[in-house]
Amino acid sequence: MADMDPETAFLEAQDNEQEYDPAADYSHLANQPEDDDDDDDDDEEYDPASAFAEVARSPSAQSASMPESAANSPPGATATATATAIDGALKPPPADAAAQSPSKKVRLRGGFVDESSEDEEGDVSIPQASSALLNASGAPESPQRSVTLSPNNTHAQQTMPSSSAHDQAVPGVSSSVAVPEISSAASAPSGGTPVPDATKTAPPSHPNVASARQSDAGPAIPVSASLPKARLPQDRVGLLEDRIADDPRGDIEAWLGLIEEHRRRHKHEEARAVFERFLQVFPSAGEQWVEYVNMETELDNFKQVEALFGRSLTQTPYIPLWSSYINYIRRINNLTTDQTGQARSVVIQVYEFVLDSMGIDINSGKIWTDYIELLKTGPGMLGGSNWQDMQKMDSLRKAYQRAIAVPTNATLEIWREYDRFEMNLNKVTGRKYLQEKSASYVTARSAINVLDNITKGVNRTTLPKLPPAPGFDGADEYARQVQAWKHWIEWEKNDPLEIKEDDRALYNKRILYLYKNASMALRFWPELWYDAAEWCYQNSLNTEGDEFLKNGTAANPESCLLAFKQAHQAELRTDFEDGEAGLIEKGKAVRAPLMTVLDALYDLTNKAKKREEQTVAKAKEIFAAQQAAEDAARNASDMNSDDDDEDVASAAAKRQKERQDALDAQLQGITKASNAEIHTLKKTLSCAWVALMRAMRRVQGKGSPGAAVGGFRGVFAEARKRGKLLSNVYIASALIEHYCYRDPAATKIFERGMKLFTEDEEFALEYIKHLVKSNDATNARAVFETIVNRLTQKLENVHRAKPLFIFFHDYESQFGELAQITKLEQRMATLFPEDPQLQRFSSRFANPTFDPTAMRPIISPRTQMRPVMPAGVMPTVEEPHSAVVPHTLMQQEQRVASPAILNSPRLCHLLPATNSPKRPLEDAENDQPRKMVRGESPIKGAAGRRLAAARGNPMVGGNTPVAAPAPLPREINFLFSIIPPAHTYGDTTRFNPEALVQLLRHITLPLPQNLHPGAPPPVATGPPAAHINTQLQNIQARYGSGGWQ
Repeated sequence: MADMDPETAFLEAQDNEQEYDPAADYSHLANQPEDDDDDDDDDEEYDPASAFAEVARSPSAQSASMPESAANSPPGATATATATAIDGALKPPPADAAAQSPSKKVRLRGGFVDESSEDEEGDVSIPQASSALLNASGAPESPQRSVTLSPNNTHAQQTMPSSSAHDQAVPGVSSSVAVPEISSAASAPSGGTPVPDATKTAPPSHPNVASARQSDAGPAIPVSASLPKARLPQDRVGLLEDRIADDPRGDIEAWLGLIEEHRRRHKHEEARAVFERFLQVFPSAGEQWVEYVNMETELDNFKQVEALFGRSLTQTPYIPLWSSYINYIRRINNLTTDQTGQARSVVIQVYEFVLDSMGIDINSGKIWTDYIELLKTGPGMLGGSNWQDMQKMDSLRKAYQRAIAVPTNATLEIWREYDRFEMNLNKVTGRKYLQEKSASYVTARSAINVLDNITKGVNRTTLPKLPPAPGFDGADEYARQVQAWKHWIEWEKNDPLEIKEDDRALYNKRILYLYKNASMALRFWPELWYDAAEWCYQNSLNTEGDEFLKNGTAANPESCLLAFKQAHQAELRTDFEDGEAGLIEKGKAVRAPLMTVLDALYDLTNKAKKREEQTVAKAKEIFAAQQAAEDAARNASDMNSDDDDEDVASAAAKRQKERQDALDAQLQGITKASNAEIHTLKKTLSCAWVALMRAMRRVQGKGSPGAAVGGFRGVFAEARKRGKLLSNVYIASALIEHYCYRDPAATKIFERGMKLFTEDEEFALEYIKHLVKSNDATNARAVFETIVNRLTQKLENVHRAKPLFIFFHDYESQFGELAQITKLEQRMATLFPEDPQLQRFSSRFANPTFDPTAMRPIISPRTQMRPVMPAGVMPTVEEPHSAVVPHTLMQQEQRVASPAILNSPRLCHLLPATNSPKRPLEDAENDQPRKMVRGESPIKGAAGRRLAAARGNPMVGGNTPVAAPAPLPREINFLFSIIPPAHTYGDTTRFNPEALVQLLRHITLPLPQNLHPGAPPPVATGPPAAHINTQLQNIQARYGSGGWQ
């Protein structure tokens, strides 16, 4: 039972209870007559433990229940794997099935299959390589992934012709055959219920490293059969197909290389198939749409070209693609031979269509100029007086006026042409038209100047890349691209063209177009799709918002953000009918996006587990190859060596142990990293299930497993069947039962969870909180003691028990006895000696917002609230030992001194403190009388010499010294000092200097008292005046604190 998941192991031990079976069938429940919820509650109490019938399952049965493709499995693979697991010994591989049946002869050239003849079709039996290294495990060989894998690569390759590399592909045979997973009885079952301790600090449950240890005398080392056979280097198509199958969204180079390889071999059907597969993954890849269209155009497949344009134009706002569309239309509509004008009419309509869709792009200037040139070549003469001449003039004027109002890379050029056009026709009317449209042109021109700076760092590619993980290569560049696109979109939302009020449709169109462009480059960034959809919903563009969410979910099926938003929008819909049918339909609409993300996350979890197995197998294979090579070298050296056999054997054993230890450490590192990745995926899965449970409770209520209206209970049962859950799913289900329905099933769910997650401190803490809220202190103490004793048995798990101690100490401090509190604090002091005893004691009496034991009361404000004297200010007439303090040090202190201290309105009585030799400072009211030290007369000594030198040199360089500017008012200096530094501002908080200047212009400062005749000297004051406090609050509210307090 060690290889079984916790819930299955628990069920095996509870065969007599008949409580739980994730594979139970509820089809009989759906056909039963349904009663009201109240009747159900009265007739039968819901028990999550008895919601499933018990079916005993063994680990082997679980493993055998995994689906296996019969088409892809070699004959006898399952039986051989099972027999190998049961016997525990290596079995010889079964005979090749192909060798037992007659087949066509294969021509070998240089040890490889000669596939140059395209007349040979059908399956070909190839002799398999009898490599002891690849087949040492005795497991059945994995099926061929490509026909090009067939040659026996143990033969010499020197005789292989160089041209054979181009002839590896065989017509009619797929180069990418899926490799089935060979199930092993030693592997843990993939399904089932949660593994509670997969993420704790206990040693990771990596594959049995001890089983990989080999004796020195062992001639062969078993290697896992999960690794696919390596392809030949000449099989370029097969290698690229393998890369695509392994990473379809990340390895764009493999896609492009495969398309290029097929086109180089003139295999257009294969290239067309790869194009279609590629465009399913990257439907907005404009470069590849253009390349696909060009390929079909070169082959004169015009019908296929038109179909491609119909599929691509509406979803790919890419200027070269739309230009290709215009070129194609102009090619099939020859204007030179157009006698009826029908071709010209079609081309003009196409230009109108393209400009309506793409004319707002900053790079659409070429299309605008081509359109204007097309109109110039139309029938009629500018300046003429007949209807055709006037029609041509009106069409050109309309096109010019549309073009100059759009900021493009040709706006300035078009404006100059428009100016010449109007002035050549009629200068009077021309000036009138130019004056009317000059405002639009000036706005567009100023926008172009800003756009040039904004788009300078934007990469407008249509080949998206997956965002690199933080801290890895490319992460910073990707983040800069995200910020650049966001900055561009935000600029467009600020309405620089001033069209929001006059033409709201055009304003919305420009922002939607920009979001579509950004989604091509940042296709795998879910936040962009969310922002686009949210903006659409806020501006009553629900159809466009739904489209953004749909496309974003297709691009990022594992994104919880998009799935939650899509489910939220479905839940907001009110177009469902009343009654049970409406509940079922609404439940399906809400479930659809959440089930999509769940399926994607389960698939990622399985891929991560498979990747771990392959990495472990690869490490073991490399280890086996190294050991075999060293054994062969040692045997060869032993034959020609006279050294002592014991010394040689001892050195060999030492090297073997070092390599084995290195292998064990490598396997542990691989498994630890994989466990961390899988745990993150399990947390995401659990959160998605919790979101689905809560949504279904709101839509369908409590429900029951197997019923048509399953409600949240049906979702909980389904989640337990699919497995890979963490404890928060059980916590959420229990709390819903408790808070929404006051159902005793909550306690039963917690009890079941405690048996599954025996060392999960988070689950235990929630269970204890639930028991405390239910006024069940006895069971709360029992659960606390059980989980704490279990955790503290291992030294590495002691820190995980600390949240439990803190919560229970707080509970006992409020409602327990003093003996219990003292005993608990003694245990905490033993387990957590680093925590101060004072902190534990004071926490008894503190609340979340105030600690009375740390409060320092003010007994004497005169002695306890004296402000700190700023540096350089002394209430005496003498300088502080100027001969001792260096001049440079004094300058540094003056530079470091913060203006917030010197200019604070709280230190008004300190500001007049000077070092004047005339009179001492006035005694403050809160100072005790003291004798002031008389300073030395400035006329004598060093002071007199400095004064004489200053009087004797009133001018420097022949110029009168310029007096320093008048100091700013104290309040203004204090305001400047509290502005947070620049590094505290981020994307969410920005400093607005214009608003600050406006504030300073309208602020009213109090008149200093020393400006009034006969005013008394300033005295010590308290906090700032009321109006200053109000102004400071307004400043912080307007500019934000930016993380500064």
